[in-house]
Amino acid sequence: MHIEVITEHSRFLALGSVWNKLLERSGIDHPFLTHEWISVWWDCFAESATPYILTVMSGADIIAVAPLMINRARLYGCPIRRLQAIVNVYTERFDLLLGERPQEACELMWAYLKDHADQWDVLELRQLPGNSQTLTHLPGLIERDGYRVGSWSANEAPYVAIRQPWEAYYQSLKKAHRSNVRNHTRQLERHGPVTLDIVAIDDRWEADMEDALKLEAVSWKVDEGTSLRSRQESALFYRRMLQRAAQLGWLHMCFLKVGPVRIAVRISLLYRNKLFMLKSGYNETYHRYSPGQVLTECLLREAWVKKWDEVDFLGEDERWKLSWATDRRPHSWLFVFPNRVKSRLLHGMKFRVIPSIRQSNLFPTVRRTMLKFGVPIHGD
Repeated sequence: MHIEVITEHSRFLALGSVWNKLLERSGIDHPFLTHEWISVWWDCFAESATPYILTVMSGADIIAVAPLMINRARLYGCPIRRLQAIVNVYTERFDLLLGERPQEACELMWAYLKDHADQWDVLELRQLPGNSQTLTHLPGLIERDGYRVGSWSANEAPYVAIRQPWEAYYQSLKKAHRSNVRNHTRQLERHGPVTLDIVAIDDRWEADMEDALKLEAVSWKVDEGTSLRSRQESALFYRRMLQRAAQLGWLHMCFLKVGPVRIAVRISLLYRNKLFMLKSGYNETYHRYSPGQVLTECLLREAWVKKWDEVDFLGEDERWKLSWATDRRPHSWLFVFPNRVKSRLLHGMKFRVIPSIRQSNLFPTVRRTMLKFGVPIHGD
């Protein structure tokens, strides 16, 4: 067994079938590490990054992969070489593809990274789920060798595990919540029949996509800059990714209709019998009827009929999601710093100085001052 590093995008593109088979053998059941997702992501977001993909080889076979990239960035104003997961805010979950021999794979990967620590100043792995094999095997190896390691708690994504009859699940929801959704559905029905419109790629694809983007761009998302239309590259990424997902049979783009009018949308991926809700939006004219909640109930009913295993809301544990969820899935970010003066100082800033400042009354002032000079604090 040995390590080979892929630093050319063309070599990564050639790995499609091998990559996805390894993904399945690694027990990863979400779409955010598929070769298709990462390929489209790279075309839209990579900018000046260089692939730094570690492949664990057993003879001529790839038995584990670390999907990493390296770029230049700043941490607390200090220029760094950042070795990081191939992710950004549009990638909800990450992990290393460790195959059937995760401990051995992590040992080899870490040995390589340690031997080449002169090439990077910080290793950053975002959005690792709580049950990640990476979290099980990697931190202990790093600490054993005296390197600085730390983690940040990230979001706890709500989800619905489908493991009981619909009526039992429905009755487990709060009575007031069920009543509100029923009332809003009846109010909508006064304007016309309330139905689901599930679309696939066809000759109306562009029109369907425009409808979805228009509904997704509700005013508060536009104001906060989180709408897909707020950034050209995010709109391009979703267009390309959803077209690819439709070709693969993953796309589940669902509109809530009142009569002939589409009033809400939920853009999801159906992958390995689990529904992953990526984006949603609604016509603000219908805000008082909570169209998103009405659409969610319709989708959950469909999930039970289709015998899906799970509906994952992704993202933050917002109240509207928790009103439906049966569980939450925690995530964390893992940071590793080599044994060099600059890296040790950055570790101290991130895991001692900044947390202490956050707990003090001076934090708002310090935060404003740092942002004024273009020095973001993690989590801002």
